[in-house]
Amino acid sequence: MKHFTHLHEHSTAELQGLVAAALRLKKSPLPDLPLAGRSVAFCFMNPSLRTQVSFEVATAALGGHPVVLSLGQDTWKVEHREGIVMDGPAAEHLKEAVPVLARYCQAVALRSFPEGKSWQQDKLEPFLRAFRKYSEVPVINLESATSHPCQGLADLMTIQERMEPRRKNFLLTWAPHIKGLPQAVPASAAEAAAAGGMNVTIARPEGYDLDPEIMQRIARRCDENHGQLKVTDQVPEAYDGAHVVYAKSWGSISRYGEPPPQDAEFRRRWMVTAEKMRRTQSAFFMHCLPVRRNLIVEDAVLDSPASIVIDQAENRLHTSKAVLLALLASQRQAPQESLC
Repeated sequence: MKHFTHLHEHSTAELQGLVAAALRLKKSPLPDLPLAGRSVAFCFMNPSLRTQVSFEVATAALGGHPVVLSLGQDTWKVEHREGIVMDGPAAEHLKEAVPVLARYCQAVALRSFPEGKSWQQDKLEPFLRAFRKYSEVPVINLESATSHPCQGLADLMTIQERMEPRRKNFLLTWAPHIKGLPQAVPASAAEAAAAGGMNVTIARPEGYDLDPEIMQRIARRCDENHGQLKVTDQVPEAYDGAHVVYAKSWGSISRYGEPPPQDAEFRRRWMVTAEKMRRTQSAFFMHCLPVRRNLIVEDAVLDSPASIVIDQAENRLHTSKAVLLALLASQRQAPQESLC
């Protein structure tokens, strides 16, 4: 595995292999330190709690050294555009910054959210693309405009801990928010569920379809694993028969960068409630966190035994270990010459 930046670049067998490795690591941590002498640079352009801490702890637990950087805050501001006259706030180009990090570290990772001005530009993921282009070592995507593969992997692991997912029903439901959010988490969650062989239903308001390319990837993964894909705006009917309810908000492409409607009736219709959950097959509730209580999901659901969001967050640690091992464990350190 060269990079881990998008789920669709990996076969279902590869993803299942990573989940299996994460399950083993959760049950029986490795007795040795396979990443001893290796360093990983984690570059953040946006806030993080679970992603940053899980990867820091995972790297250290495997014997490696995590280097955490807030790009533009504790580093120079960086530029990704080629051929530009750099007379603005950016003092360093990624053409130099990324290769330098790759000389110091055995892998580099990046979190880069979309700007929210143009979907056609944001979906190109220019910073992540530049990291992949200029890096001589593996690149990990810590969340971009269209993909959060590490979250998707943890989602699949969490589901498989509780059920045989094949032919089970996975509901990805849009949820209210105060602003338009990226499509990375819903895209990865739905594709991960499809990789598990689940029937995927996406419930969203009119005008809130996921990007067509994202939908094609989810559909292909469903076809490969003999699952069904359905898109609907009918709630609460979409909850009927669900075994997993995954809530996440995302922005409208046609009104890109704008917040969703904020009226109370619209919010109530799309918020996950105990009443809606009673229509399911005793479904588990999932969310990537952070979650806005009583806006995305009411307390009665989030505080109930059906909620597995903390277990889901814990599994970010174990899947992070699996990804790091898949990318780095096969590397061999050059033998050191004797100093005597």
